[in-house]
Amino acid sequence: MSHRAPAWARRAAILASAALATGAASLSCGGASAAHGGASSKAPRHDASKADGDSGAASVAAASSDAWPEATRSPTPIAHADLDEMDALLLARCGASDAALTAVAREIVARGKSGAPLDAVSLDEALRAAGEPHVAPRAAIFRGSAGDPASLLAKLGAWSASLPVSGERRCGVARAEGEGGEGTVAAVAVDALADLAPLPTRAHPGTWLTVEAQLLVPADAARVVVAGPDGAPRTVPASFADRRVRARFAPDRPGAFVVQVVADVDGGPRPVLEARVFADAPPARTTAPAPGEDAAAPSARPDDALAAMALSLRRSLALPPLERDARLDAIALAHATAMRRARAVVHDAGDGDPTRRVQSAGLSPAVVGENVAHAEAAALAHRALYASPSHRANLLRPGFRKIGVAAVAGDGDGIWVVELFTSDLP
Repeated sequence: MSHRAPAWARRAAILASAALATGAASLSCGGASAAHGGASSKAPRHDASKADGDSGAASVAAASSDAWPEATRSPTPIAHADLDEMDALLLARCGASDAALTAVAREIVARGKSGAPLDAVSLDEALRAAGEPHVAPRAAIFRGSAGDPASLLAKLGAWSASLPVSGERRCGVARAEGEGGEGTVAAVAVDALADLAPLPTRAHPGTWLTVEAQLLVPADAARVVVAGPDGAPRTVPASFADRRVRARFAPDRPGAFVVQVVADVDGGPRPVLEARVFADAPPARTTAPAPGEDAAAPSARPDDALAAMALSLRRSLALPPLERDARLDAIALAHATAMRRARAVVHDAGDGDPTRRVQSAGLSPAVVGENVAHAEAAALAHRALYASPSHRANLLRPGFRKIGVAAVAGDGDGIWVVELFTSDLP
């Protein structure tokens, strides 16, 4: 996130957060981890987790273009009459039913025995392919005896109760019975802070599309950030009133576009909705590594790896180079430690927003930005931040010339990441 002054620091903040459990990573922006195209101070998550020592990894595989819905939208509730008794009991312990999340849960169950581990980026892509726009999803697989549904219900209920909720909890569940009477339940949950009016999945270059979202929580401002097939993301003109944000944009060339709604909610700016639009291109999930991801040595410490990835990304696009600064490293390390202690991906973990923390260290840059994340590994954190338009904007902002990076190990649950950017420092 970038801050020139407290008045607009919240509006322009960019935050990134990633959270994972058992092979997952997640992010959030603008007040929640990757705040988008600006500067900011707090963060969030999407995460996938396995419960109870499940040794079978869940995976989300690529879908054909025909499988993508005609539009991304929310909510997509399931009528109670369409649920059987067990599914109704499961959802009662998880959250309001959602058809798109249920489709993702079914995919996880179907591939849980043979696929590669599910990471946060793959989980996020599965939601996009199902037409579900919410960010920071959480997922888990529970196994137990199919003849003992109470045990599975208890496990799901305990997991659900551990998840933070500041908006509306939405959930999808799926179950299957394997050999020997083993029961498997997959759950996917989101904390819905906004809902999206239908946004077409397919379009032609030059065709104007309307992005309209309704915030479900109080917000001071909101904006829409669009990232094209390449290059830096851009913030498009938008109106915001009565918790409703509205913007229009037209894809300017063939390819895949990422549309992100960022809102200044409690805790700062953060992405609240995201959708894909394919302009004269077949819909497809993004599985390739992010630019710069291969720049780090295999033996590098996570903070050094992230710095190498960020610097390589800038070089690949012929942008002004970033120089790592030990003073910013120290500020980033203190904040990463505070996030780990608070167990929250935020820009203010009780230690002040990024601008305040930089100024308290005796520094006075013109612009400050921050990405924050919780991820299983440095490569997953970088990939998730690059995939988010608002976080990518911080990584690519030409005015940023200095960077501080920290990655603090959690309690067996990955690393807490802070990337702190500034303009030139005296």
